[in-house]
Amino acid sequence: MSSPICAIDRTILNEHTIGDMDDLGLAVFAKLCGVNRGAFVLDPPDGNTYGCLSFPEVFSTNVGLGWNDTIPDSATFTQSFKAGNITASQAVEVVDQYVNAVYKSSAEGASSNPYGCDVGGLATLQNCTSSTGTPRSLRKDKEIVKAVTLSGAFIPSFASGGETLTMDEVNEFYTDKDFEEMVKLGVNTIQVPVPCDAFYTSTGDMAVTITKLLNEAAKAGLSAIIVLVKPDETSDKTASEVVDNHIKAAASYAKSAPSVIALQLPSPTPSLLSSVRSVATKLSVLVPVNKGELGMLSFPPDKHLFAALDTGATTSVADVASSNSLGDRMKMFYHESVTCIDRSPIEWLSCYQDMPVYVTSGFDLAIDDCINRDNEGFKDYGQCGRFDETTDSGWWKRHRQSLAGRQLFTYSKGLGWSFSAWKLYGDHGSGDMTPAKLMCLRDVAAAGLLPPMEDTNELGSFCLNGPANDFTMGDETYAPTPAPVDCGNGWWNETIGDCSYWIPPPPTAAPTKETCPSCKGAGAKEMSVAAAAGAVAALVLNLVMKKCMRGNNGYEVLP
Repeated sequence: MSSPICAIDRTILNEHTIGDMDDLGLAVFAKLCGVNRGAFVLDPPDGNTYGCLSFPEVFSTNVGLGWNDTIPDSATFTQSFKAGNITASQAVEVVDQYVNAVYKSSAEGASSNPYGCDVGGLATLQNCTSSTGTPRSLRKDKEIVKAVTLSGAFIPSFASGGETLTMDEVNEFYTDKDFEEMVKLGVNTIQVPVPCDAFYTSTGDMAVTITKLLNEAAKAGLSAIIVLVKPDETSDKTASEVVDNHIKAAASYAKSAPSVIALQLPSPTPSLLSSVRSVATKLSVLVPVNKGELGMLSFPPDKHLFAALDTGATTSVADVASSNSLGDRMKMFYHESVTCIDRSPIEWLSCYQDMPVYVTSGFDLAIDDCINRDNEGFKDYGQCGRFDETTDSGWWKRHRQSLAGRQLFTYSKGLGWSFSAWKLYGDHGSGDMTPAKLMCLRDVAAAGLLPPMEDTNELGSFCLNGPANDFTMGDETYAPTPAPVDCGNGWWNETIGDCSYWIPPPPTAAPTKETCPSCKGAGAKEMSVAAAAGAVAALVLNLVMKKCMRGNNGYEVLP
């Protein structure tokens, strides 16, 4: 049986699209040159170790280049492609060989590293097999799940203003009109968070209301996923003696409800799965997990067991903190930059753990925690003071569209996804955008921020390049800022005031005193602004590189 390999996704990067890449070297080689020190060997080995600074000759001969035209290293490769000395098709083949070779040389570590095949969303795991025969879809029609969460209906949330709604209010909150609008938008499933004990008394008001909502949604053509939520506080006695009965009751309900396609457990506890299986042996069960727990899941083989991934990115100081307009834009640039990386753990869980992934939470356009601003314990880093600047800004609209497209493409690489909420309680869809509305699918779509959902494979172009590096306040609201110095295959290093390179370029024919050729004729003001832009770009790209390379502990990153 062949082992999994990491290969370029040809639906994204191919001979027709490689020419559209802003910076092939930065997208591929800057990332992989830091993996295994950039070193790799051939399989079978030929007595040599290769890397970014030394490509094997077979990389060139395999794509039809003659011995006199071999590509010796990554810098020469990017220069040769730009100069037209190798074709687009040959360039893609060389990149694919390089990605595959680096992955093979770290195969043992890669098999336990959720980010081992991360090339910014451009690569995919292939040759994956299932030992249990687990299906790769939750739906009978084999489509990916395109869901929206009925946030606030049965569990207090930001969508309900943090309040617990009565069942009459729930019936007013979500109506048949909402379900019809969801379907028109492309949604095919609703995700319904409920208390663990919601079905323990099947004749209770909540169980009756849940059934009513599911039936109305089904009439519109929507299936449903039930998400069990444990109470904030439970004693050991409650957990051991009562929760088992609650889980069994929920499993029995989900098994008998025609529109329910899966039941999500309240925690990744194997005993809860046993409770479900005691009454529903073939019910699809989702196990909640976050990105920090990917390698910790431990369940017995089960053909109908799946992972429910929380991709939320507004939980740490680095995710949410910013205290000025430039910082807000840098933060958006950062969130856009790391989104496509999530493709790697989604495919890793399916390939190596035989647990296909459904993104249960974290899909929205929020890049801060300002919906919690009035809550006790909220930490103010200055992140919430300038939201009004974003409402009529062309820059923010473009970058929110970019974030939405990247998320939609990436999260569709598994079983599917659920958007964080549909709408806010009491809101009729009018008024300006707010932090809470950025988490509501209805409002995001109405604002023109969401790309079409019909064919998510067509959205790969969002991950072909990084986000536009225009966060240095250059749009119709703020005066344009000069771009950083063009260093070709390198980058502007503010520390030394000159260009830096992965591989130094050949010396110039004659020495020059100018350290910034493209700045000729610029005044002091323009020079200082350009320098600031370069420093900001380097800072953000450094953060992105660190995010990309997590999990490579033990290896030395090339400078």
